[in-house]
Amino acid sequence: MKSAARQLARLACALSLTAPLIPAQAAASPDATRAVVKAIEAKDCVAAVRELNQALAGGTAEALMLGGAMFEQGLCLKPNLERAVRLYMRAADLGGVGARARLTALYASPAAGPDKGAALWWALQAGLPLPAACVVAPGSRADAEAFAKVLTAWPAGQLDACVHVSGLLAVLDADFTIQAAEDAGDGVALDYQPAQGKLNVAYAQLQQEGKELRARITQAGGSMQMQGYANDPSADQLRAKQAEVARGELATQVERVARDALVRFPRPAQVDAGWRIRLRVDGMRSH
Repeated sequence: MKSAARQLARLACALSLTAPLIPAQAAASPDATRAVVKAIEAKDCVAAVRELNQALAGGTAEALMLGGAMFEQGLCLKPNLERAVRLYMRAADLGGVGARARLTALYASPAAGPDKGAALWWALQAGLPLPAACVVAPGSRADAEAFAKVLTAWPAGQLDACVHVSGLLAVLDADFTIQAAEDAGDGVALDYQPAQGKLNVAYAQLQQEGKELRARITQAGGSMQMQGYANDPSADQLRAKQAEVARGELATQVERVARDALVRFPRPAQVDAGWRIRLRVDGMRSH
């Protein structure tokens, strides 16, 4: 952990954002940020920065999140973690979806420091499904000194382990809608065992007949108008199979993000072997 003075300063800054959230404007259009993304994809950084400045002038959580990501990742901008933090914090103040998770991941990242106390504090603010040993009582979260005192009293290695888990879960939460669950239901199941460095992703598989139909759907580009097949499925059956295909694609995305997160947040030496986190991923977040 960094010096107590620096940690307390950062925590105090974070605590200043705990006033009632201001809902993001419901009528805000994504057109401004879409123009930024389009320019980045075209590798036109001059246009991307120009469009970003226009988007930030609108002050929406969406624009602030995008600006933070660009500063954090160095997309068309010189990497600047302090500016990324400021933009993420403003987005969090506006109720930006995933802003708290992005702050958690940034503070937990070895490349950014890390600031372990701030990482865990933001993880708790984000409501991430942390192991019970990582949860600080609400009464100790409202005061930076009280929060830091709790962390310093923890056994050696516990904070490192909690920050590691927080970072990985934050990356997933920033991109996907996740919740603690034993059963995947209609979503994708994620079984995370931190001590083993294992993160398994799964979803309900089809029987052979369904797998053949899934291949047809994929080849047809998901079109529901499939002609020329014997025993063509009903519309309801086809919708069910299309949903299964979508779950498979979601599982692939989750697995890729999780794999990258395991590399970004190296597993510390001491992680409780009893920790196991089961999640359900329902879909991609819409920012």
